[in-house]
Amino acid sequence: MIHGGLDEGELRSLGLRPEQVLDFSANINPLGPSPAVSRAAAQANLAAYPDRHSLALREALAEKLGVGIDNLIVGNGSTELIHLLARAYLGPRITSLIFAPTFGEYETAAALTGANICHIHADEAQGFRWSLDEAVKTIEQTRPALVFLCNPNNPTGVYLERGDVEKIHGALSGDSLLVLDDAYSSLADRAWDPIPLLRKGNIVILRSMTKEHAVAGVRLGYMVAEPHVISRVRRLQPAWSVNAVAQAVGLAALNDDVHVAAARKIIAEAKEYLSGQLAALGIPVTVSAANFLLAKVGAASEVRQELLRRRIAVRDCASFGLPEQIRVAVRRREDCDKLIESLREVLGRE
Repeated sequence: MIHGGLDEGELRSLGLRPEQVLDFSANINPLGPSPAVSRAAAQANLAAYPDRHSLALREALAEKLGVGIDNLIVGNGSTELIHLLARAYLGPRITSLIFAPTFGEYETAAALTGANICHIHADEAQGFRWSLDEAVKTIEQTRPALVFLCNPNNPTGVYLERGDVEKIHGALSGDSLLVLDDAYSSLADRAWDPIPLLRKGNIVILRSMTKEHAVAGVRLGYMVAEPHVISRVRRLQPAWSVNAVAQAVGLAALNDDVHVAAARKIIAEAKEYLSGQLAALGIPVTVSAANFLLAKVGAASEVRQELLRRRIAVRDCASFGLPEQIRVAVRRREDCDKLIESLREVLGRE
């Protein structure tokens, strides 16, 4: 299992339909899409070609973020932008560095270009936090073209402070780029805004609108960077990459702060509760600033299968190199109770 989300083929093999399963594998807003976002999707003009440059959405984003429109590109999810960045800046004998364990698309995108891939590995004994001194040394030695840092990190939930990110950025050579994947910060504890870091240059900020607005089905993300970076990436983007429904949803979502704030409140309360319940079952949980938890359950793939038979979906983290861990998104408290009850059965805990 490479990504979260329900696999319909797998569900069919178990005689299940998606609506019968509680999905803890996808890290999205537990409230689902807001009414305003759903209306915008329903009202999108399906007969007309979408604006290939997402102009109206970029204008709205520029105003909200306080950046220029030329600092923005919208993509078919942030995953498209990761792959476009790799194609624009990587190739054979060019190095990419990845803070691991993390989202697998960084490595997939880099590998497709034939790039040399290096890693900074986090230590489980240190709560999956990286050694920044080691990171700086490795960056200075390898001089990577792209450095991928997910912050908060997926799947660990580790969230570096501004000063830590600035330390990593300070190790870059003049032609390197720090790719700061900010996809999970909108639902994180005590989030800080990385946009002012753009003034330092050599940084790309990726954001996914699917997380906080629960619109994974339409695929929508954006990238903020210096205009020359945006221009270089845009040249590789297929026409009409972002469809009309996604653009309409994005415009509605930007005015939906109340919905996101309500989700943060639910997440904060449910995460504290879920962490306590997992600990009571004797399951070690990594401290997470994000809207998901990394839980060490032993044979994670077997636990995942047993939970799925009980109509509960979690993320098996073997693809992250963590075969004993599952990743659990934070849902409403009543859903968390069902997960805990099922885990108690699967693990044989009283």
